[in-house]
Amino acid sequence: MHPPLHALPIAVIGMAARLPQATDVEQYWANLLGGVDAVSRTGDGPAGPVRTGGRYVDAVGKLDGVELFDADFFRITPAEATTLDPQHRVLLEVAAQALEEAGYAGRREAVVGVFVGCGENHYHRDFIAPAEAAAGREPDTRITLGNEKDFLAGRLAFKLGCTGPAITVQTGCATSLSAVALACSALAAGDCDIALAGGVSLLMPDVDGYVCQEGGVLSAQGRCRAFDAEADGTVPGSGAGIVVLRRDADAAADRDRRRAVIRGWAVNNDGGSRAGFTVPNIAGQETVIRAALARAGMAPDDVGYVETHGTGTAIGDPVEFEALRRVFATPGRAAGSLVLGAVKPSIGHTDAAAGVAGLIKATLVVETGTIPGTLHFDKPNPALDLDGSPFTITAAGRPWAAGVPRVAGISSFGLGGFNAHVVLQSAPPVPAADPARPLQVLALSARTDDELEQLRQRLAAWLEHRPATSPAELADVAYTLAVGRATFPKRWAAAVSGHADAVACLRRPAAAARATTRWSLAVHGTPGEIATMGSRLLAQEPMMRRELRELAGRADLDGLPGSAAGGLTVLAVVRLLRRAGVAYSRLDAPAWARPVTQWLAAPGDAASLAAALAACDGDGDGGAAREGTGVLPIGPSFTLPAAVAAVWQAGVAVDWAAYHDGEARGRVPLPTYPYTRRRFWLDRPQAAPGTPAGTSRPERTGAAGVRDRVRTVWQEVLGVDPVAPDAHFVDDLGGDSMYAVEIGARLNDEFRLRLPLDLPFIAPTVTATAQAVEQALATEADK
Repeated sequence: MHPPLHALPIAVIGMAARLPQATDVEQYWANLLGGVDAVSRTGDGPAGPVRTGGRYVDAVGKLDGVELFDADFFRITPAEATTLDPQHRVLLEVAAQALEEAGYAGRREAVVGVFVGCGENHYHRDFIAPAEAAAGREPDTRITLGNEKDFLAGRLAFKLGCTGPAITVQTGCATSLSAVALACSALAAGDCDIALAGGVSLLMPDVDGYVCQEGGVLSAQGRCRAFDAEADGTVPGSGAGIVVLRRDADAAADRDRRRAVIRGWAVNNDGGSRAGFTVPNIAGQETVIRAALARAGMAPDDVGYVETHGTGTAIGDPVEFEALRRVFATPGRAAGSLVLGAVKPSIGHTDAAAGVAGLIKATLVVETGTIPGTLHFDKPNPALDLDGSPFTITAAGRPWAAGVPRVAGISSFGLGGFNAHVVLQSAPPVPAADPARPLQVLALSARTDDELEQLRQRLAAWLEHRPATSPAELADVAYTLAVGRATFPKRWAAAVSGHADAVACLRRPAAAARATTRWSLAVHGTPGEIATMGSRLLAQEPMMRRELRELAGRADLDGLPGSAAGGLTVLAVVRLLRRAGVAYSRLDAPAWARPVTQWLAAPGDAASLAAALAACDGDGDGGAAREGTGVLPIGPSFTLPAAVAAVWQAGVAVDWAAYHDGEARGRVPLPTYPYTRRRFWLDRPQAAPGTPAGTSRPERTGAAGVRDRVRTVWQEVLGVDPVAPDAHFVDDLGGDSMYAVEIGARLNDEFRLRLPLDLPFIAPTVTATAQAVEQALATEADK
């Protein structure tokens, strides 16, 4: 390989995973630290009954709940969800969680790329294809799009709003780490601003083991013992993982949480130099590791930990060890100075997700300075000559000394000669955060009231586990919720004064919120009271100072007459609310502040406004603010955070970037969205997928009969039962052009009409479609 140019550092700013006995990254890490064997064994011993062609071993790294999916969250119809490769479904959920964890799930201008891959589609082979054959149907386009690997990246891009390159990567067991390398190259080239990279591989829920054949790669013991003297192969497993990547300079400038920094990466192929198509090659692995180090601008001695491919196979381990020895056994390097680790003994071989599982582990290693032990390692394979190398492998966890950047390598190799290696370094410390406002707005939203309540309680528990949260850290939490999350219909918000207040508000039963998007602003109080409030805001709100400088060319209210100081305060507050996106229909003010309303109607210069305010007589408060929905009081106790929380909860589209303008805030990992999953799975049905068994078509005639027959067609095609008469084809049911064509064709066949095939887009509810059918039938009858 040509020596690569030094790489542009790439930050890991988010991670999400579902792995055996771990629903998230936190549980995965806890299992690794605790030495948990996440491989499931259903029998009394490691081996079950003998099967034809080999010995059955009941051990597998299972992933719970692969038949469950939150189709509503992704606006996917039940019919599509049922025939969609579960690998696509799981990776959709994991990718959405990773974006949330990174703080980039909300509206964003950044161009996001997708680089992902998946394993073999067992669901189509074992469930969909037999069902289609039993129904005597040829696979349709929708099933093809939902089950071919080619469309995995495109589906994630479509559902997550990613507009950068969307590339499905397939390099066998090296798939997900190869995807990471391609994502890094795309970021370095400027092809995207943020990248999602990773992979997924799933065994079916009823798979409890495997057939082990003599001389194969699968373990007869049901345990993967990487680099161990008793190693006899690997164990299959299921898993999914995604990392969110960004150019390190951009991540640092925006104060993203950098979990680690990728300094170098490389991919290659062994070519024809290996002994067989599936045989690993020492030279190819050595070359890819050296290339990644060269791109990182680092020497082998800089690396203190390598997360190996570590399959525990008779050929794979010695080949990998020798390649590592050739790179890292430099003259004078101390024995035991480089730790080798392997995650496959803990979770099984997760195939297309194996590389990203190793990368997530290594990221946590360099981030925390703790190296988990390698499970099932007792004594080294004598063929490796571990004692004569710089390497050490230990079954017990160990700390990694601080004081210097921690550098790790991650390897992933795939059958067919695919090799990938990534060089990872601990991220530098985050600079101290800016001082925070006295009050912070916690803003949460969800699709349903139940999910909103779950989200509130998750955040409360998260904060309770972090009692030392500082005001600046709480400000980062508020900022992440505001700019880093998608907005849904059900909302809750509160202005909180600190950690204890935040927990108390979240634990308190939520009051019902009424939707109000336009507001009336009501000023109440004397000029002196309002001016005092203005002085307080000037000390708390950087944007208030900017507004006053723009209005009056000054940074304080000192020396101004009471009416002028109060009026300028009212005007600055109104402008602040406008900048934050708060639309108001009227401004009710006492006599002393009425020049403000006139000035807002026809803005002039600040001097004319000040003169008009000074000419107003009296200190009266003009009466109390109007009561009722949509009234936002501007009085002595006014605070901008409380006002913004109130209007946002009521449905106003607050401009959070404007609200936080002037602050140096950062995104932090927070609890992710609570999916409401349902079962979408074919239990080897006799009926065609998406068609409810036993469904009979109503034979009623007349308008009611037409509506029933139209509704039946919609329900059968979309897999939704019942379909509400006014449910929108796209917005509520997730319909698309293929469903529209199928519904149109079915209706034409049902009623012997020539309706437009895009009828569900023209008449997007059952009621509207039925009316269109009735009109067409009436027209035919008149002919």
